Amino acid sequence: MGIDAGLDAVPTLSKGAESDELPKSPSPRSDLFEVQQIPGRGRGLIALRDIAKGTRIISETPLLIVKSMPQPALEKTLAAKLKVMSKEQQRQFLSLHNNHPGQYAFGGIVKTNALPCGSGSSTGGIYPTICLINHSCLPNSHNNWNDDHKTETIHAIKPIQAGEEITIDYSHGDPSHIRQQHLRQSFGFDCQCTVCSLPQRELKASDTRRLQTQRLDDKIGDPTRMLSQPGASLADCRSLLRLLEEEYGEAPASSAARLYYDAFQISVAHSDRPRASMFAERAYRARIVCEGEDSPLTQRMKRFMDNPASHNNFGVYSTKWKGSDKYSPSSLNTTEFEAWLWRRAN
Repeated sequence: MGIDAGLDAVPTLSKGAESDELPKSPSPRSDLFEVQQIPGRGRGLIALRDIAKGTRIISETPLLIVKSMPQPALEKTLAAKLKVMSKEQQRQFLSLHNNHPGQYAFGGIVKTNALPCGSGSSTGGIYPTICLINHSCLPNSHNNWNDDHKTETIHAIKPIQAGEEITIDYSHGDPSHIRQQHLRQSFGFDCQCTVCSLPQRELKASDTRRLQTQRLDDKIGDPTRMLSQPGASLADCRSLLRLLEEEYGEAPASSAARLYYDAFQISVAHSDRPRASMFAERAYRARIVCEGEDSPLTQRMKRFMDNPASHNNFGVYSTKWKGSDKYSPSSLNTTEFEAWLWRRAN
C-alpha cells in the first residue's frame, strides 16, 4: 500500500521541493526492519527487534519529486524523469502499488504513493521503502519531511515489538465512516485495524471522540477567541490533550506537538513568558519523538523554549498575563504544576 499525498488539493509550495536531483543509492538497508509480504496487505515493514519510542526507523531520499499538475502533463513529466533513472530505480518505482490504473499509469502510482514534501506542500515525493509502509488508524510510527536534509523520516511514536508491523496513518483522524470511504477510494482497501474492528458500541465512542477533537481543534484555532477568551482557549487545549490520550492511549507526538504549540501561542500573545517557555519545551520534546532533533521545527521550538519573546506575536494581544519573568514553578509538586501551567484553580 502507499500514501496519498492529496497533491491536487494542496495550495502551497515547499521551499526547495522542485529539485530534480536523484538519489545516488538504492533504498537503505536496516537492522531495524525488513520488507515482508503480509497476507491481505501486500508488502510491508516488519520490526526485526524491539524499537524504542522516538527511534528514527528510516530516513530516505525520494526517488523523484513532482509538483501537482494536470494528469497529461504529469504523465509526460514522470516519463521524462523515469528515463534518466537507473534500472533499479525504475524497478522500485514501477513495483509500487497503483490503485488508479488506466490511461495514466505513472500518475496512478504517484497518486497512490506520494507523500507531501512538508505540511501544505503541493509537491510530493516517492520513496522505494517508505511507500511500502502500511496504514493503521492507531499507528505506531509517524512520517515527516525534513526540509533541511530533503529526506522523509519515519519515527516510532510508541514502543514497537520485534515481529510487529511498522504502520503510519494514511487518514486525517476522521470518524470511521469517513476514514473508510477515503481509504477505499484512494487506496482500494477496507481498513480492519484495531480501531475499525472495535465492537459497534466502542467504535461509536471512538467516532464521538474524534469528532470532539476536530471541533476543539477548530475552536483553539480561532484568533478572535484567543484574543478575547485566552483562558477558555487554553482550557480547550487541555481538554483536547485529554481526549487524545483517551482515544490513542497517549497523545500522538505529532498531535501533542501542535497542541502544545497552540498553548504556547496563546501564552506569548498575552505576554506570559514562564508558561510559554514550558509549553515550548513540551512541544520541543514531542517533536523530538516524531521528527528528531535535526528537524527544523524541533530546532524552532528549542529556540522558543529558550526565548519565548523571540516569537513574532509576543505581547501582540495584551500584557494581561505578563506577571514576573523570573517566576519559576520548580517548587510545585506535579499536581500543583499542572494546575499552574493550565491556569486552573487548585
